[in-house]
Amino acid sequence: MGGIEFDLQTGMPPKALREALSALPEIHLTLAEMPILQDIHFDTIALLASGARRFELGRSESVFHRGSNPTGLYFVISGGVKLMTLGPDNRARVVELFQPCGMFGEIGVFTGAAYRTWTQTIAPSALLEVSRECVLTAVDCDHKLAVRMLTAVTARTQRLIDGISCTSPNTAAVRVAAYILELADRSDAPHGPIVLPASKGTIASLLNLSQESLSRVLRRMKDAGLLMVSGRRIRIHDRQGLSEILCSDTVARDVA
Repeated sequence: MGGIEFDLQTGMPPKALREALSALPEIHLTLAEMPILQDIHFDTIALLASGARRFELGRSESVFHRGSNPTGLYFVISGGVKLMTLGPDNRARVVELFQPCGMFGEIGVFTGAAYRTWTQTIAPSALLEVSRECVLTAVDCDHKLAVRMLTAVTARTQRLIDGISCTSPNTAAVRVAAYILELADRSDAPHGPIVLPASKGTIASLLNLSQESLSRVLRRMKDAGLLMVSGRRIRIHDRQGLSEILCSDTVARDVA
């Protein structure tokens, strides 16, 4: 005679667990769908939700300002957010883009130091903020969440280092080719079209280029048969050709 199956994490039968989840407020369900919180203990999600708020912003609105004190951890539900800083020439520069299911603000949560960067929406956006106190309590109580947060911060630091190494000494063509290939690798359909996550002006700033330089490189890549460009939609025709740009200064100068 078969026994009743139980979910190992909650101790609840699957049917009861599904019913419990369906009865939760929307904010609980939204948190549970975030990649970093998937399969995290039910009680931890409830703790985070107790200090969470959902809010909406229009395009080009600030989430937090440079010099302000951190209040919480943010998740993007829809739209997008750009992280910005001042460059050596004292001009604003995009450092990172956060798309739906993306998380940001964790550095401020853990250090408590005033923000040295600022954020701005790139489109009308819906966001979720979890209070700093709830995040710190949850991390202290849930080892699995603590490890995931550490992994996320480490991975983000590595991406920023890779971004610096890519944009600092390299030609415009190398920066653009590396970024397009990275988008293709992260895409759910690697052989399908790629959609730039923000305007070309924002992407240019992210790559430490002028918008004119980005447009010129994309046009020359199109003329060389490497890709097709239609607005923010890009289809790669010659992935090998793009890869060769990364390791050939001569090819890069020809396209740049």
